[in-house]
Amino acid sequence: MKKILFLLFAAAAFAACNDDDGAPKIRYASTNDGIVNGHLQGINMFFYGRAVATDDTGDAYTDDEALFEFAGGPSGDSEYFSLYMHKTRFAASMPPFEMKIPHTHYTGKGNSIAFSEESIVPEAILPGQDGYQPLPSYTLSEVERTIDGVNCRVSFTCNVPNLGTYRMEYEGKLIIKE
Repeated sequence: MKKILFLLFAAAAFAACNDDDGAPKIRYASTNDGIVNGHLQGINMFFYGRAVATDDTGDAYTDDEALFEFAGGPSGDSEYFSLYMHKTRFAASMPPFEMKIPHTHYTGKGNSIAFSEESIVPEAILPGQDGYQPLPSYTLSEVERTIDGVNCRVSFTCNVPNLGTYRMEYEGKLIIKE
Protein backbone atom coordinates (compact mmCIF):
# COMPACT_ATOMS: atom_id res chain seq x y z
CA MET A 1 0.00 0.00 0.00
CA LYS A 2 2.85 2.38 0.86
CA LYS A 3 4.36 1.76 -2.57
CA ILE A 4 1.04 2.60 -4.33
CA LEU A 5 0.61 5.77 -2.24
CA PHE A 6 4.20 6.79 -3.01
CA LEU A 7 3.65 6.25 -6.75
CA LEU A 8 0.39 8.25 -6.67
CA PHE A 9 2.08 11.06 -4.71
CA ALA A 10 5.05 11.09 -7.09
CA ALA A 11 2.78 11.16 -10.15
CA ALA A 12 0.70 14.02 -8.68
CA ALA A 13 3.82 15.99 -7.76
CA PHE A 14 5.28 15.46 -11.23
CA ALA A 15 2.04 16.61 -12.88
CA ALA A 16 1.87 19.68 -10.65
CA CYS A 17 5.46 20.61 -11.46
CA ASN A 18 4.78 20.38 -15.16
CA ASP A 19 1.39 22.10 -15.03
CA ASP A 20 2.78 25.62 -15.26
CA ASP A 21 6.49 26.04 -15.67
CA GLY A 22 6.19 29.81 -16.16
CA ALA A 23 7.02 29.61 -19.86
CA PRO A 24 4.66 31.38 -22.25
CA LYS A 25 2.00 29.13 -23.72
CA ILE A 26 2.36 29.49 -27.47
CA ARG A 27 0.00 28.00 -30.03
CA TYR A 28 1.25 28.15 -33.60
CA ALA A 29 -1.14 28.66 -36.50
CA SER A 30 -1.22 26.15 -39.34
CA THR A 31 -2.72 28.62 -41.84
CA ASN A 32 -2.59 32.37 -42.32
CA ASP A 33 -5.89 34.15 -43.00
CA GLY A 34 -4.19 37.54 -42.67
CA ILE A 35 -2.91 37.47 -46.28
CA VAL A 36 -5.22 36.68 -49.20
CA ASN A 37 -4.20 37.06 -52.85
CA GLY A 38 -1.07 38.97 -51.77
CA HIS A 39 -2.98 41.54 -49.69
CA LEU A 40 -3.13 42.06 -45.94
CA GLN A 41 -6.67 41.62 -44.61
CA GLY A 42 -6.63 43.98 -41.64
CA ILE A 43 -5.92 41.17 -39.17
CA ASN A 44 -2.95 41.86 -36.90
CA MET A 45 -0.54 38.97 -37.29
CA PHE A 46 1.74 38.00 -34.39
CA PHE A 47 4.94 36.04 -35.01
CA TYR A 48 6.95 34.43 -32.23
CA GLY A 49 10.51 33.36 -32.81
CA ARG A 50 14.21 34.05 -32.54
CA ALA A 51 16.02 37.32 -33.14
CA VAL A 52 19.80 37.29 -33.39
CA ALA A 53 21.65 40.60 -33.34
CA THR A 54 25.30 40.36 -34.35
CA ASP A 55 27.64 43.29 -33.71
CA ASP A 56 30.46 44.41 -35.99
CA THR A 57 32.97 42.24 -34.05
CA GLY A 58 30.91 39.07 -34.60
CA ASP A 59 29.47 38.79 -31.09
CA ALA A 60 25.81 37.78 -31.11
CA TYR A 61 22.91 38.40 -28.76
CA THR A 62 19.97 35.98 -29.14
CA ASP A 63 16.40 36.60 -28.04
CA ASP A 64 14.51 33.29 -28.23
CA GLU A 65 11.20 34.96 -27.33
CA ALA A 66 10.99 37.74 -29.92
CA LEU A 67 7.42 38.87 -30.68
CA PHE A 68 6.78 40.77 -33.92
CA GLU A 69 3.38 42.10 -34.99
CA PHE A 70 2.25 43.14 -38.47
CA ALA A 71 -0.73 45.48 -38.86
CA GLY A 72 -2.17 46.70 -42.15
CA GLY A 73 -4.86 46.53 -44.86
CA PRO A 74 -7.55 46.39 -46.18
CA SER A 75 -8.25 50.15 -46.11
CA GLY A 76 -7.21 52.58 -48.85
CA ASP A 77 -3.61 51.95 -47.73
CA SER A 78 -3.90 48.22 -48.38
CA GLU A 79 -0.39 48.07 -49.83
CA TYR A 80 1.16 49.33 -46.57
CA PHE A 81 1.68 47.92 -43.10
CA SER A 82 3.42 48.71 -39.82
CA LEU A 83 5.73 46.28 -38.04
CA TYR A 84 5.81 46.34 -34.24
CA MET A 85 8.76 44.73 -32.45
CA HIS A 86 7.65 44.16 -28.86
CA LYS A 87 10.26 44.49 -26.08
CA THR A 88 13.04 44.40 -28.65
CA ARG A 89 16.75 44.39 -27.80
CA PHE A 90 19.92 44.27 -29.88
CA ALA A 91 22.31 43.59 -27.00
CA ALA A 92 22.22 42.28 -23.44
CA SER A 93 23.14 45.77 -22.17
CA MET A 94 20.27 47.40 -24.08
CA PRO A 95 16.97 47.82 -22.22
CA PRO A 96 13.96 46.32 -24.04
CA PHE A 97 11.61 48.80 -25.68
CA GLU A 98 8.68 48.94 -28.05
CA MET A 99 9.83 49.66 -31.60
CA LYS A 100 7.78 50.26 -34.74
CA ILE A 101 8.61 50.40 -38.42
CA PRO A 102 5.74 52.55 -39.68
CA HIS A 103 3.86 52.68 -42.98
CA THR A 104 5.99 50.37 -45.14
CA HIS A 105 5.09 49.43 -48.71
CA TYR A 106 4.89 45.75 -49.63
CA THR A 107 4.19 43.55 -52.62
CA GLY A 108 2.32 40.28 -52.41
CA LYS A 109 1.32 37.10 -54.14
CA GLY A 110 -0.85 34.26 -52.86
CA ASN A 111 -0.44 34.04 -49.09
CA SER A 112 2.91 35.85 -49.06
CA ILE A 113 4.19 39.41 -48.90
CA ALA A 114 7.68 40.83 -49.30
CA PHE A 115 9.28 44.21 -48.82
CA SER A 116 12.69 45.83 -48.78
CA GLU A 117 13.92 49.33 -48.07
CA GLU A 118 17.35 50.91 -48.28
CA SER A 119 16.68 52.75 -45.03
CA ILE A 120 13.79 53.37 -42.65
CA VAL A 121 13.54 55.63 -39.59
CA PRO A 122 11.96 53.51 -36.86
CA GLU A 123 9.76 54.80 -34.06
CA ALA A 124 9.93 53.73 -30.42
CA ILE A 125 8.45 54.23 -27.00
CA LEU A 126 11.41 54.97 -24.75
CA PRO A 127 11.40 55.25 -20.95
CA GLY A 128 9.56 58.37 -19.85
CA GLN A 129 7.80 58.82 -23.21
CA ASP A 130 4.16 58.52 -24.16
CA GLY A 131 3.54 57.18 -27.64
CA TYR A 132 5.87 56.36 -30.47
CA GLN A 133 8.54 58.91 -31.41
CA PRO A 134 10.79 58.83 -34.52
CA LEU A 135 14.38 57.73 -33.82
CA PRO A 136 16.53 59.05 -36.68
CA SER A 137 19.69 58.08 -34.76
CA TYR A 138 18.54 54.42 -34.97
CA THR A 139 17.88 54.48 -38.74
CA LEU A 140 17.60 50.94 -40.08
CA SER A 141 19.33 50.04 -43.34
CA GLU A 142 19.28 47.03 -45.66
CA VAL A 143 15.75 46.23 -44.46
CA GLU A 144 14.26 43.03 -45.88
CA ARG A 145 11.20 41.10 -44.78
CA THR A 146 8.96 38.33 -45.98
CA ILE A 147 5.91 36.58 -44.70
CA ASP A 148 5.35 33.30 -46.47
CA GLY A 149 2.24 31.63 -45.08
CA VAL A 150 2.92 31.15 -41.37
CA ASN A 151 6.67 31.91 -41.57
CA CYS A 152 8.21 35.36 -41.15
CA ARG A 153 11.74 36.59 -41.77
CA VAL A 154 13.02 40.08 -41.04
CA SER A 155 16.56 41.44 -41.30
CA PHE A 156 18.14 44.86 -41.03
CA THR A 157 21.25 46.71 -39.90
CA CYS A 158 21.10 49.31 -37.14
CA ASN A 159 23.76 51.60 -35.76
CA VAL A 160 22.80 51.81 -32.08
CA PRO A 161 24.15 54.96 -30.40
CA ASN A 162 26.83 54.15 -27.80
CA LEU A 163 26.57 50.40 -28.52
CA GLY A 164 27.72 49.94 -32.14
CA THR A 165 26.42 48.51 -35.39
CA TYR A 166 24.22 45.42 -35.36
CA ARG A 167 22.81 43.11 -38.01
CA MET A 168 19.49 41.73 -36.81
CA GLU A 169 18.07 38.51 -38.26
CA TYR A 170 14.63 37.34 -37.16
CA GLU A 171 12.71 34.15 -37.92
CA GLY A 172 9.30 33.50 -36.45
CA LYS A 173 6.10 31.55 -36.89
CA LEU A 174 2.55 32.87 -36.84
CA ILE A 175 0.89 32.35 -33.47
CA ILE A 176 -2.71 32.26 -32.39
CA LYS A 177 -3.06 35.31 -30.14
CA GLU A 178 -5.57 34.80 -27.35
